[in-house]
Amino acid sequence: MWTASLALVAVLAADPATCPRELFRIERSKNANVVLYETNAGKGVALDPDEPVVASWLLLATTGKRESLSFLERVFAYGFESRLAPTGESCSLTLKALKGRTIHVSPRGPCLSAFAVIDGADAVLQKIFVQTDERGPAPAVQYIELFGLDATTGEARYEKVIRKK
Repeated sequence: MWTASLALVAVLAADPATCPRELFRIERSKNANVVLYETNAGKGVALDPDEPVVASWLLLATTGKRESLSFLERVFAYGFESRLAPTGESCSLTLKALKGRTIHVSPRGPCLSAFAVIDGADAVLQKIFVQTDERGPAPAVQYIELFGLDATTGEARYEKVIRKK
């Protein structure tokens, strides 16, 4: 199972009730709209067993409102598969857009965070940026950038993944 250093990164809230729900986001070159990935937890860090993480649009390019992902977006682009750990306090995610990487959602202090390997090191994932070419009938991904903080040192981590054609 995934483990990460708890001595780290940012100032943590002392009370789980004040923890942010957002784990990470996907930003795109197309417009300012982002997909937010958030915890679906009850009290403390216990995740909802049926839907531990939820994804939704934040429409920053237009109204600023929230919107659900469409069926096609969940199946092909921004959806994910999740596996809840027996304790209910962590899960693993596999994004449709990043099938080769697993994201682990687990406690970091009183809050839940998303952990992934970024440029060979365990990191707290903050953001994924997707550069697309919109000229064809469907957008073509040119590259993906991962941004986070090293899980041990708190230093910035970055990796660019170029899509092979």
